[in-house]
Amino acid sequence: MNSNKQHKKVSLSNSGECRVVFCPDCGTLEINFGTSTIRTNYESLQVLSSVLNHAKVRLAKIHDATAGNDTTQQVRRIGRVH
Repeated sequence: MNSNKQHKKVSLSNSGECRVVFCPDCGTLEINFGTSTIRTNYESLQVLSSVLNHAKVRLAKIHDATAGNDTTQQVRRIGRVH
């Protein structure tokens, strides 16, 4: 974002220490997570969302496979999700 101009930011989502705001003037999205901020665009947000969803699915499979048994062999059998 250009710091010379005051940007009007629109809050898209907010949950405690995590929020996403959008600047319609320049098309920039800001993802705030705790003290970290990521500035990105719509296309990159779509990629990030997809990657996080794949990780969530894989983590759920790992959790299901290892419920009660902490074995590396079971985790290796999960393989790639996509």
